[in-house]
Amino acid sequence: DLQGKLSRRINIQHRIIYEILEDEHIIKMYRMWTHYE
Repeated sequence: DLQGKLSRRINIQHRIIYEILEDEHIIKMYRMWTHYE
């Protein structure tokens, strides 16, 4: 479930999906590579 997560597109094929946990000073990465054909 990626609802409520942040995402940034790197290029047309790749996107980073992440969550920032401010209280713990942590960035959780959920996906770093997605390929569309």
